[in-house]
Amino acid sequence: MTAFQEHMRRAGERALEALPAPLRSEIYVISFRIWRHDSCDYRHPYLAIGYNTESEVRRVVAAGGEPGEVRWSYAYWLLDETTGIVGHGPDPADDPVGAALHLAEIRELGLWYEDESDDEDEDTQDGRDELLTTHFDDACVDVARHLHASGKLTEILGRPVPIVPFDMYRAGYEPELAEAANPPEVVADYLAWARAQEEE
Repeated sequence: MTAFQEHMRRAGERALEALPAPLRSEIYVISFRIWRHDSCDYRHPYLAIGYNTESEVRRVVAAGGEPGEVRWSYAYWLLDETTGIVGHGPDPADDPVGAALHLAEIRELGLWYEDESDDEDEDTQDGRDELLTTHFDDACVDVARHLHASGKLTEILGRPVPIVPFDMYRAGYEPELAEAANPPEVVADYLAWARAQEEE
């Protein structure tokens, strides 16, 4: 395990520990929003950890929302992410250690490139961006698996709930990430809904 992976795991644990105690029995999903300091700069990604609650589902459904979509589409979630931002967050103070560890790791892997001094063509840069995206996705999936396997998620919430990673620039990729991030029985309801959407 790399220093960056270890940092991500510990940050994920701290985010769960910071979940508001009065809401823990209501939380049915943990959201892993993957984004970037600059939306298109794949060298500077971050993970924002949030959640949604049963009460919020009931509120939105009562206002006319379709139950399955309200429950499983992140567009309807609270996305309260005050518990944790890991990596190159919008504010440099969000996670300076994580940002430094991530930067060191992608440099070591040869994935870093400079803005203006790099002579690479667009296709080469796109290829690196794809590798950078996969690298950070893998780190986020590793955090989710760790939170399940270590028992931390069940310890905090009293039961396992799905962790759903998503990136708003890659709509439709959520089921693949969620399937990789969770035990099959925990994520089954989400995947059934998501795949039904794909077939419509």
